[in-house]
Amino acid sequence: MSSNIQLWAGSPDYLQWSRTQIMPFSEKRVQFLVRLSEALLSGHYSAALTALGFWLRESQLRQWQQEYGKDDKVILAPIGRVFIVSPSNVEGLFAYSWALSYLMGNQTVVRVSAQLTEDQQTLFALLTELDEQMNGLPEQAFISYDKRSDWTLKLSRWCQLRMLWGSDQSIESIRQIVLPAQAQEWVFPDRYSVCVLHLTEADVPKLPKLAEGFARDVSTYQQQACASPKWMLWYQTDKALQQQFWQAVDTCLMNAFPRNERLVASQYLCALGGTECHHGNFQVVEASSILGCDQSLFGVVGQTCIDEINSCSDLLPENVQSLACFGLTKEQKALIVGYCQIRQFSPLGQALSFDPIWDGANLFLTLARQVRL
Repeated sequence: MSSNIQLWAGSPDYLQWSRTQIMPFSEKRVQFLVRLSEALLSGHYSAALTALGFWLRESQLRQWQQEYGKDDKVILAPIGRVFIVSPSNVEGLFAYSWALSYLMGNQTVVRVSAQLTEDQQTLFALLTELDEQMNGLPEQAFISYDKRSDWTLKLSRWCQLRMLWGSDQSIESIRQIVLPAQAQEWVFPDRYSVCVLHLTEADVPKLPKLAEGFARDVSTYQQQACASPKWMLWYQTDKALQQQFWQAVDTCLMNAFPRNERLVASQYLCALGGTECHHGNFQVVEASSILGCDQSLFGVVGQTCIDEINSCSDLLPENVQSLACFGLTKEQKALIVGYCQIRQFSPLGQALSFDPIWDGANLFLTLARQVRL
């Protein structure tokens, strides 16, 4: 193995793995993830690792097994060899996509940034410990390497499915490496997410809980995840209620964002034509349209008021991903979908809750072959 590769967990001989003999939802792999979940939930770990443990709890795994493994017309089978390139801005995302690939019986190589976060170090230590106890990772590898090396080329030629998470620039760079004709590819590039709220006086008692949920959506990963709301669309909501909501959000975000970064992001939106309308632990800039959707924001959100729900079609960018919302009917959501490229809705506070149906794709079915009977 080349000296410029760092193996964090799993097996080092991935280029020599023979064809996988593991079928989706094998009991050994389910039990390995159950043990990982139990370890994460029983220890004093970060909120992100605890959330991963909850997501992998046995009842959830069995529910997925029942939902995807019992079709009388289709047999699920592994894709085979999967190469996942994970993003650096959301350090725990690789664990979710890997777990789904693992459940589907695939041999999986995951490339992560060489600069591991504390959570990543903890997770790899747990995976290694469980692997020693259960031999659960003989066909899995978590690695880092110099991007200037030829390992992306080697692994692209090795894989039968390449899954890329990251910025448009990084994905475009990797996609210059042509895959074998029989290989597949799924990409998850830069996305932009918003929030749509419709509040009435009857919702005033709910404001603290709604504000807490919104604060969680923006503060987790410092607003850098694709699903983190960066703009608020107020649908037929009185200005006084808007201000009450922002005041409630502000109390939830004490010391959540560095002051200087908030100031720079706010000045940037104001320079594009926005007007600051709330200043505190979290800053709000108002404009008639979404501004600066190609730039990162820290502790700042824009806002626009709309009278018609189909106004979203003129405001949302082409790369819109998630819409966190409250007060919308299913019919109104369907109308939004018809007018723009939105890929998922979520309640406030759950914008970053990972789901196998993500960014418009069912990852279980993406990571498996559906063999018609």
